Amino acid sequence: MKTLKMKRMGVSGVLAGLMLVLLAGEVLAHGERAQLASMRMRTVHWFDTKVEPLNVKVGDIVTVTGKLMTSEWWPKQMASIEDTVYLNIGVPGPTFLRLHSEVNGVPMVRSTAFPLGKVYEYKTVLRARVAGRYHVHPILNVKDSGSLVDKGTWLEVAESDSTAPFTNEVTTMLGDTIDLENYALGDVYGWHLVWLAIGIAYILYWLLRKELFIPRFIRVRAFGQDRANEIITKKDFVAGGVFFTLTLATILGGYLWAEHKYPITIPLQTGKVDVVPIEVPTGDLEVVVDSASYALAGRSLTMRVNVTNHGDSPIRISEFLTANIRFLNPNVTESEIYPGEEMVAKDGLSVSVDAVAPGQSVAVELVASDALWEQYRMTGIINDPDSRFAGLLFYYDDNGERFFQEVGGAILPAFF
Repeated sequence: MKTLKMKRMGVSGVLAGLMLVLLAGEVLAHGERAQLASMRMRTVHWFDTKVEPLNVKVGDIVTVTGKLMTSEWWPKQMASIEDTVYLNIGVPGPTFLRLHSEVNGVPMVRSTAFPLGKVYEYKTVLRARVAGRYHVHPILNVKDSGSLVDKGTWLEVAESDSTAPFTNEVTTMLGDTIDLENYALGDVYGWHLVWLAIGIAYILYWLLRKELFIPRFIRVRAFGQDRANEIITKKDFVAGGVFFTLTLATILGGYLWAEHKYPITIPLQTGKVDVVPIEVPTGDLEVVVDSASYALAGRSLTMRVNVTNHGDSPIRISEFLTANIRFLNPNVTESEIYPGEEMVAKDGLSVSVDAVAPGQSVAVELVASDALWEQYRMTGIINDPDSRFAGLLFYYDDNGERFFQEVGGAILPAFF
């Protein structure tokens, strides 16, 4: 009776898991809010991100462009982007084809490395494959650190006017034209069925022979190792050996079959390409952070900085960007908001000094305040064991030329 009960529990658990998978709802975002606030503030500063056009049809071309700067305040506990990084696009499933991507004019077929404190301009060309509404995110996949995600832009993909099925034709080095949408699809189905059959047979053996793994483990814990041989018999060991041998034989057979069917192949490329970085256009403005605090009640970051203008033109601070959130100074109109852009506080930046005159050194108070701090879960910075912030400060001269530089430092919470 006890064994039968354990079997029923195992089967019920499997059925419950299947039901959860079948009844799962649609995912509408990529979870960038779930990343630590400090990680979003001190890793990569994305800016000037544009997705064009925002309304396309299946088969149309979509271009994603923008810039990024790697933070000099990179968290020490994270693997650095200076080792290995790969430019990617985050969309829900294989809904687009990536035709081309580049960073600073260098094709990004392979991985690369980004030194800290430098600027990089990227471009990715996509082709719409499946109709729907998608949140498109540029992504950097960093070795041993995971994905660093830019803010998303909603993109509408309508059905094509043509009734013909979507095709993705390419010409191989041997001169053959193939459609990647269905090329070798029969082989894919066949191998899935082979491994599915082996897996089902393995599970059925243990399910029909005796109870499943978790109830069996519970029995070993309950009765000790003295009765382990009664739970797993010699016949079980033989069956396990048969499945193990069958698995190795299938792998070897598949390898030999593939070598025979496709004798000319190129291995996956693992080398890295070098990208020459762009220096940060700081201009003639020197900015030194004196102190910074975050007010929980006001949902605002206050920075006190000492600013010196070494140039011959007045400079006006226009924007502060951190964790992909833009706080704009409403008194400076040069900052551009792109179509479909999210996470922009149009009146979010207050600057105590209207303009810094040539040769002037002045203390400036900057207040970045908006509900976006709460909406995008940035209040978690007060719980970080390394309470620091970082972001980009943008400013313009009288000629309308834009400059920027990274600012950062320690940050203290203010509870009143």
